[in-house]
Amino acid sequence: MEKIIEKIKKLLNMTQENGASENEAMVAALRAQKLMAEYNINVADIETPDDSMTIIEESFVCGKGDKWKVRLAAIIAKNFRCRAYFIDKSKVVFYGYESDAKIALDVFKFLFTTGNKLADRCYYEYYKKGENTRGVKNTFLLGFCQGINDVLGKQCVALMIVTPEEVKKSFDEKSANWKTVQSTLKTNNDIRAFEKGRNEGKTLANSRSIEG
Repeated sequence: MEKIIEKIKKLLNMTQENGASENEAMVAALRAQKLMAEYNINVADIETPDDSMTIIEESFVCGKGDKWKVRLAAIIAKNFRCRAYFIDKSKVVFYGYESDAKIALDVFKFLFTTGNKLADRCYYEYYKKGENTRGVKNTFLLGFCQGINDVLGKQCVALMIVTPEEVKKSFDEKSANWKTVQSTLKTNNDIRAFEKGRNEGKTLANSRSIEG
């Protein structure tokens, strides 16, 4: 078991800050989570004292458009023991223990970039066929988020992942006077686009590249 724990620690250390690419960081984080679920290893088993003492903020500017980012950020934050919020509708911030926040940001950045590319591809497929493209990208992206949540949610339950009380209390104090801004996506009723996005999300979150 010690070898597995060391392997998980090495995977979690593969962040962009430590020289990994977005894809490498995302794959490493998801692979570590899968190993933890497979071997019934709790987050506390791999933490160091420093991890439990330092709360930080990791941010990424992704623009005021792409409203689906709010849903994606919420999913990633929940699965990596953080809180997520936005500044000026353009900058996403992950708030949590140092290792959690950094990993959450790496996973978010990769999935956000990849999701937009796949949604554009879906849009042009509809466009070339002369089909209605109104709302198709957002519908695809809602499915994409659902697919990611389908996979990560199961692992979250299996690992009993919860945001640490210290992080929740600190964030609640920080955000006590903040206002909540509603973000509505314009979608359509094309179940094909939704299911296509959902399958793409599942494939990324449960890719063969993170097996082993």
